Amino acid sequence: MVEATQSQIRAEELLKQLWNDGEVGEKVRRAAKAKFPDVPVLDDVVEPFVAPLKAENAALKKRLDDMEAARAAEKSEAERRAAQTSLEQALDKARRDYNLTDDGFDKMVARMKETGNYADADAAAAWVASKAPPAPPGPTWRSSDLNLFGTKDKDEALAKLHRDPVGFQDDQIEEFLRDPERFTRETLGVA
Repeated sequence: MVEATQSQIRAEELLKQLWNDGEVGEKVRRAAKAKFPDVPVLDDVVEPFVAPLKAENAALKKRLDDMEAARAAEKSEAERRAAQTSLEQALDKARRDYNLTDDGFDKMVARMKETGNYADADAAAAWVASKAPPAPPGPTWRSSDLNLFGTKDKDEALAKLHRDPVGFQDDQIEEFLRDPERFTRETLGVA
């Protein structure tokens, strides 16, 4: 038997190290198999057992990816429906709270689009309500500050009405005849 030289021992150690290396080992084994087809490699022994498992794994991965995509689509649709329902409820509530007409509702929606604030229908409804013309004053045939029977402020004239209705009537007619415009303004509560 011939003894190996130092160079041969080193070459064999290097080959073993490269053969089993995690990064370049597979390339070295493929290169060896290509150069010498009869060289036995671990892949030749393991591949018949691993190939079906790899195929099954790939099929399972595809199935899992399809399930994840379907679940993501369902979740997205559910979130969209929930957001739409929430927006519709907020719009209806704001419409009721601010007593908006159809025209006012349209203005509220237009304001939300204009500002890009779709989360606060209440603010848009308040804005529409603030821009509405003021309500006309109440009826002008009665006083806006009723002091029925002198209950709010002590009033000798109203007290006289209860003691002497005819005397009260005479006093009121006399006051009206002195200055009809002032009497009317004071009676109606108009400044």
